[in-house]
Amino acid sequence: MLDQKSAGLSITIFFCQQLDPNQDVNRRAVEGELGDQVRFFPMPCGGRVDSLHLMRALESGADKVYLVTCPEGACRYREGNTRAQKRIAYTQSLIEEIGLERERLESIVASADTSVTIDELARELLAREASIGHSPMKGNKQV
Repeated sequence: MLDQKSAGLSITIFFCQQLDPNQDVNRRAVEGELGDQVRFFPMPCGGRVDSLHLMRALESGADKVYLVTCPEGACRYREGNTRAQKRIAYTQSLIEEIGLERERLESIVASADTSVTIDELARELLAREASIGHSPMKGNKQV
């Protein structure tokens, strides 16, 4: 269960579909439990995410945006992890230019040692983000 500090924070998670074979069921369980606090965007590869996707998530009111990729060397498209890291770094520089903290975007490379389920990961990420605070973009939501 989440603590009081993380209540009200919202995160967006872009993730490689290969990480969790049961991601549809696990994702829906978390979405049902936490509602708008967490949003998932499964992708065929983490390397397919674009800076525009990441920026749009922040613009839509996410307090923090994560990109979760498969373990190093396990990408079925070979270079997806590398592309994803470069896009995160580029987008972090862009959001710094507009006055947001680069920590609002984070890339996570899944561990090859353990299997990760997307629901466990989402709960863990929400619990640790109590310190980030709300995004200044929250008041600027556009439809």
